[in-house]
Amino acid sequence: MTDYRDLITELEATVSRRATDLAAAERAYHDGMTAAAAELRRAEENARETDRRAAAAAATVVEVDQEAERLWSDLQRTRTWPGQRAGATPDPAPATAQPRLDLAEDATATLLAETAHRIHGAHPRAGAPPTDGKLPLFVLPLLPLLGASATATTTAFAAALAGLGTLDIPAADLLRVLGWLAYFAAPFAGLPIATRWTHRRWSTRLDTGGFALTVLGGLCALSAVIVTLT
Repeated sequence: MTDYRDLITELEATVSRRATDLAAAERAYHDGMTAAAAELRRAEENARETDRRAAAAAATVVEVDQEAERLWSDLQRTRTWPGQRAGATPDPAPATAQPRLDLAEDATATLLAETAHRIHGAHPRAGAPPTDGKLPLFVLPLLPLLGASATATTTAFAAALAGLGTLDIPAADLLRVLGWLAYFAAPFAGLPIATRWTHRRWSTRLDTGGFALTVLGGLCALSAVIVTLT
């Protein structure tokens, strides 16, 4: 009977240990599943954030490429010395390091702004109204006056050269030829001034009408000078 009671006691202790171990195993299993689910949620959130950043980076690349193409087209249209025309759009330089996306966007925006400033020249003066690429109407009557003033100055210079060409001095023939060339170029002397002025003041280009008005003023001034001299 004593041995039987000892066996019963040992069996009860074994059953109790089994229940305790089983409960601990179940708790460990549930804790592991909870941790795994939390880790899975974090991984999914990281994957979604990575997809979002990748989509934003792809959109930024497209925008930067479009802006670079536009700026390069503007650079190709700028007037430069012969042989200095911009060719095809260059390929992007290989990246030696991968900066953070926000820093890369800021740096890219800064570089594009600096490039646009260098291509387009100085910004409009403070307080100048936007022109949307068109000259203000009050500028148009000033263009013939500008062309006339530049032509009158050039004509006076041409007359001086032609007058020196009539003297018995060295290179008189060359001075006479330069004087006649200056006469022919006088009606167009206001174009560089008008183009530079409108570009710096309103950040726009002189259109066909502006060219015509400037040259018309120059022709009128040249005609007046010729009539006066004759």
